[in-house]
Amino acid sequence: MTENGLKEIAISVVIPTYNRKALLEKTLRALAQQTLAKSEFEVIVVDDGGEDDSEALCRDYLNELNIRYYWQPDRGFRAGKARNIGITAAEGSYIVLVDAGVLLHQHALARHLHTHRDSQFPVVCIGYVYGFEMPDAMLDNLNVFINPNDVAASVRYFQEMNAQDIRQSQYDEFGYNISAWPAPFDIFWTCHVSAEKNALLQAGLFDEAFNGWGGEDVDLGVRLFLQHNRFVVNKIICSIHCPHQKHIADHKHESENAGKKIHHKYQLWQTAFYGCDLGESKFSLNKVIRCCADQNRDENHAFIRKYLYQP
Repeated sequence: MTENGLKEIAISVVIPTYNRKALLEKTLRALAQQTLAKSEFEVIVVDDGGEDDSEALCRDYLNELNIRYYWQPDRGFRAGKARNIGITAAEGSYIVLVDAGVLLHQHALARHLHTHRDSQFPVVCIGYVYGFEMPDAMLDNLNVFINPNDVAASVRYFQEMNAQDIRQSQYDEFGYNISAWPAPFDIFWTCHVSAEKNALLQAGLFDEAFNGWGGEDVDLGVRLFLQHNRFVVNKIICSIHCPHQKHIADHKHESENAGKKIHHKYQLWQTAFYGCDLGESKFSLNKVIRCCADQNRDENHAFIRKYLYQP
């Protein structure tokens, strides 16, 4: 409690944005519906040089949210720096990072807070994002059923449409206990995640040298992993991703470059698998590691059968 009897801010929601006022409005509308008391969280919007007057939108929400707005000059893609501004300014003990156009379930912030407070160890919580990276053919159908005032209802529709998080195939294969994965940091995507503010500061925040699409979030995830934060995912801590036009249609080249940069920086055995293709297939990092481990195991078994068990 503060001196005047009010609850201290527990969570700071940090949202970078760039000329996405319409999407930002939906994100803010969903935040206004949170079951967590308004006195326990704040919203920090950091504009990466946009020109769509998102500041006016944030002012419109002053009566509904504890909201602050920051703007930085447009010097290219600097989402990492924008998030760093928000995290540094945050008053909450826990940081929830979301993108403009991601709508949090009404209970999401309360569940993030419970997850962190209930843990004996620093936690990195990966939010489940329904509709993330859906095929273009599904986008119009999904848009019709997005209701920022009742995200729970939208989630039910997305479930019926099988508009799962693109990472669902990894959860199906490796399970939801992602702390047991060899490289849980590979799914630290800042469209919807949370972590302790102190852990983020100790990790050095986002590397602002990542000034193109992708990589800056996973790079920070590696450092949180090396600091022994426990990575968790819980499907009930969820959100929906509003379908919208992408700035970059094909992320493959940017993703490969980011992976190489991350491995050059950390030289971990896990990151050594970035960029590895298995035949003509491109898999997630954890999938590649698993496949390579299975291949080595089969080769070792063949060696054992050949040389140790001959009659």
